[in-house]
Amino acid sequence: MAKSVHEKSVHNDEVSVLHGVAAVLFDAVGTLIYPTPSVAEAYRSAISRHCGVDVDLDRVNAVVRDSLTARSTGEDLSTCEQAEHEFWAYLIRELCPGSNGFQACFDDLFAHFARPESWRCFSDVAKLVGDLKRAGLKVAIASNFDLRLHSVCDGLQEIADIDCRVISSVAGWRKPAAEFFQAATRELEVSAGQTLMVGDDLANDVEGATAAGMRAAWICRSSAIREDTALPESVLQLSSLQQLPELLSSSSCKGQ
Repeated sequence: MAKSVHEKSVHNDEVSVLHGVAAVLFDAVGTLIYPTPSVAEAYRSAISRHCGVDVDLDRVNAVVRDSLTARSTGEDLSTCEQAEHEFWAYLIRELCPGSNGFQACFDDLFAHFARPESWRCFSDVAKLVGDLKRAGLKVAIASNFDLRLHSVCDGLQEIADIDCRVISSVAGWRKPAAEFFQAATRELEVSAGQTLMVGDDLANDVEGATAAGMRAAWICRSSAIREDTALPESVLQLSSLQQLPELLSSSSCKGQ
């Protein structure tokens, strides 16, 4: 039976969910890192500069949110570098159709989100990677990004040491496709049952991973949670990523 997220918390008896985990996959955006300024703010500013169009921030937020949701719920979850370029270009065309400044706007935004200074790590990411590696776990990033993720990660000290990065445009599939998670386990040389996926997106990260046979943990730093949101008993809810090393250590001790 699933519990409301208001009822569900991590107790000692729930560390059994983590017993046998050998590898941890982390979603990138929203889990380890966040953009600053936000995607919507960056798009609104660039469109104003290059296209001369003032778009309401709520409108930008809605287009970005709805477009990303449509991508994850569509029948075709295959992707590639070109498809990722086309998606981000589509957002500009959707927000300011017919603008003569489209190409300059696209080039500016695409380069902006490739720069590590456009991103920050969440405060609970510090020391996380080192703690997990010292515990003998394999660690990877598993993201619906494109090749720009490499330059972003390389420039952020907290996650630069995660050298295994499973990127959808390289794997050929976007989360929540099972093929994406299969690519991750092949890369890490572990089974799905030995793998824990940690992410902030219930559909892409949690449901996608569990459907592929993985364990899953949902990171939710916000206190504003819908009361009817429910998680399966087998899914952990985390309020901070700093909980993970201790929980994984406890599960290892419990299994001895």
